[in-house]
Amino acid sequence: MVIIKILYLIHQFFPETYTGTESFLLNLSSQVKANGHDVKIITHSFQPESYFEHTYGNIMYKEFQYNDLPIIAYKHINDPGPEILYQALEDSNISEFANMLFEKEKPDIVHVSHSMRMGEFLSTAKKLNIPYFITLTDFFFMCPKGIFMTNEGTPCTGAKQGDACKTFCPEINNEFVKYRYNQAKNYLLSAREVIAPSFFLANMFKDEYPELDIKIINYGINLNKCQQNETSYTKDHKLTFCYAGSHNYHKGVHVLIKAFLNSKVKDAKLKIYGSGNVESYNALLRKKANKNSNIEFCGVYDEKDVGTIFSEVDVLIVPSIWHENCPFVIYEALACGLPVIASDVGGITEIISHRKNGFTFPRGDSKRLARIARKLISNPEILNAIKENLKRGKVNTVQDEASEYLKLYHATKQ
Repeated sequence: MVIIKILYLIHQFFPETYTGTESFLLNLSSQVKANGHDVKIITHSFQPESYFEHTYGNIMYKEFQYNDLPIIAYKHINDPGPEILYQALEDSNISEFANMLFEKEKPDIVHVSHSMRMGEFLSTAKKLNIPYFITLTDFFFMCPKGIFMTNEGTPCTGAKQGDACKTFCPEINNEFVKYRYNQAKNYLLSAREVIAPSFFLANMFKDEYPELDIKIINYGINLNKCQQNETSYTKDHKLTFCYAGSHNYHKGVHVLIKAFLNSKVKDAKLKIYGSGNVESYNALLRKKANKNSNIEFCGVYDEKDVGTIFSEVDVLIVPSIWHENCPFVIYEALACGLPVIASDVGGITEIISHRKNGFTFPRGDSKRLARIARKLISNPEILNAIKENLKRGKVNTVQDEASEYLKLYHATKQ
């Protein structure tokens, strides 16, 4: 067997709370390593300066192990500002650091799933003629915000080579947007392969970049972290609903809370896991939730806790209001045998089939969401049929996913 060395790029990494993007690459890199290949992860970190052990130019960094995966976490010595950290695709502050790492590690392949704070590493890979792979997980290569939402809080209909930003997000300098757009196009077209986990996301990018070839590889789930929800329902069963994810406006947590203020839904429990870093939005959520004592904020959770959480609740709710790709948390829930209620946006409709493996409702429609929740509260037995369907459904495992990626990796060595 030819051993391949892969550097995986993760835009941020918090062991105590994670996103689907992080979980995807951690699972994939772990499985690729289990297949006998050499892997290492490079990630940006927001840890305090005292956490880091080395410096190189304008960068401080630390090497450590997480679940037997070797990780290099870095941070700027001097804060370069929000445009560099959250919007730009280049960062001259880390170019020398990136070059040093690549010369030292000598990877055969570089693989990134989100280019925030990682664009400079792709640039370095290009200069050193190292083939790189891009897995699209949101719209960051088209949108400086990454979420494709207008200032009015509505889903954007398309970047249109950056022209749409001038109209819908005029606060972002349009010269920067145009420059960034051309950079993104160059990165995408120079990639050895571009992959998307949903047809929806692939089609959104093909509409913007018609010459782009995109392969579809669905997310894979690490079944070792799953715990089957074995609950069987009777008419008198009291339901507990659950949300698990970031508390950001585009994730629609406010829509969820509004639904659970409905007088006929109030008696059911709602557990809200995760966190958000916009204090004004956090305050709004808590103010609204205070009107229902059955709504509980449960805080952040570790990836190892997902199975336990999903085995102790009855329904997961995903109320996103943006062009959702395909939330990793939905795949985790279905793998655990947990029914899902989700808004009918983006790639979610490729995963959730109404009344078969879950339920869907129109984007932002808290009344329709409340109606579905109310029906389940009145007739919990409905969930038994959904759970039987989940048992018959096929779960794409991380082994399946890694097998598809390894075919692409091996092709670069031929």
